[in-house]
Amino acid sequence: MTPIIVYFNICWMKEYRGITDSDKPQRGGKFIPEHGYGSEIYNFQPFEDRLYGFVEPGYKPQPRCIDIKKLGASKTASSVSGILVVWVARDPMRPRTVVVGWYKDATVYRERRAARIGSTRMLPSGTQAKYFVLAEEQNCELVPAHKRNHEIPRGGKGELGETNIWYAKGEVGSKVKASTYAYISNYRVNP
Repeated sequence: MTPIIVYFNICWMKEYRGITDSDKPQRGGKFIPEHGYGSEIYNFQPFEDRLYGFVEPGYKPQPRCIDIKKLGASKTASSVSGILVVWVARDPMRPRTVVVGWYKDATVYRERRAARIGSTRMLPSGTQAKYFVLAEEQNCELVPAHKRNHEIPRGGKGELGETNIWYAKGEVGSKVKASTYAYISNYRVNP
């Protein structure tokens, strides 16, 4: 049975384990070029055998939440579990958006959550990175940068648009989800 899938658009990095001389965030929204970082820079840095992922659902006029009702949560729930979160980013070398990794059987929270004590998710601003998604490390996969070739359509009717969250509804969304699920199901680290 295919799980509920959601696509989260983030900046491009090789490792998502913090900023280093050889791994700086690229191609994010307006915040990345203005500030040089985003909270997603730690999306694949494990802490206590878990990964804590961030996507920016919007910040102005105030920090926005994720509409987890669209993922099957009740109106009053603070989270929803069993979600396949697919992380996508714009390729810095070509005009395309590709899958960079995923969290299987993830918990997605409605509101931003504070970093876990001791997780060392310090941002250049001096604050701790927050997160919206939690998953067991064993259920997560980061596609090596040179193997990121599974494209996600962008900009057309029913496709991933300007927002960072795509619930992939409708006919186009159903086709993309089926293709993505097949890709993830057949993915091998060293084919």
